[in-house]
Amino acid sequence: MVQKFFLALDYETADEVYTKGSTAIGFLENEFGKDFVEQRIGVKLNVDALTGAIDPRYRAFRNIFGDLKISHGADTGKRLIAKIVDHEKIPLSYVTVSANFGPEILKEYVEAGRAYGVKIIAFTVHTKIAPEYVERIYNRSLADEIYILGQIASEAGCDAMVCEGAMLKDQRIRSLPIKKLVTGIRLDPADVGTQKRVTAVEDLRNLKPHVDYAVISSKNVSNLESLKEVLDTLK
Repeated sequence: MVQKFFLALDYETADEVYTKGSTAIGFLENEFGKDFVEQRIGVKLNVDALTGAIDPRYRAFRNIFGDLKISHGADTGKRLIAKIVDHEKIPLSYVTVSANFGPEILKEYVEAGRAYGVKIIAFTVHTKIAPEYVERIYNRSLADEIYILGQIASEAGCDAMVCEGAMLKDQRIRSLPIKKLVTGIRLDPADVGTQKRVTAVEDLRNLKPHVDYAVISSKNVSNLESLKEVLDTLK
């Protein structure tokens, strides 16, 4: 069952991020009720929205998933989380950290995150990398690499791992004792944008019992009827 849906607010300006995010949340409250939204809807903000001058209006969002894709040693990453939470007062609930760090460094992030009420989500293989290049880079298949990185994330005590929906067809990945965050969910899988690997809503109909967190594409967030259709299918 999908526990939380994150609206991807991948827009160029802070005003777009805030305006489109607020509009979508207001729409969902009218459609599904305030309790549903408070308990199961969050927003995904990228690194450019959460570094530098952070728009204070983001404090109005609940359940912020900071897709920071941290690839720094634990000291640098901890300072980044502390800046967002302590200094900017942004209600950050989740942060992505590279699973390639291995379990020891990931454990440091998990422990540091607890102090701020932030759960660590391990990102695995970036969705902008096509499967054929994954094999060249890692010398193994996409499924094999995501499975191995998922094992590392689980061993480190991360809250969840990132993968696209198709990976949940692999029994090994489905069975990992860690939550699964599925990215790039779209009504139209041809609408890939800059991503090489996306998740079609229809592909998730039978797999949704294995999905814990779902990130809904900004393409659907911008189209409120599409957004409703995605939620109706997956909730």
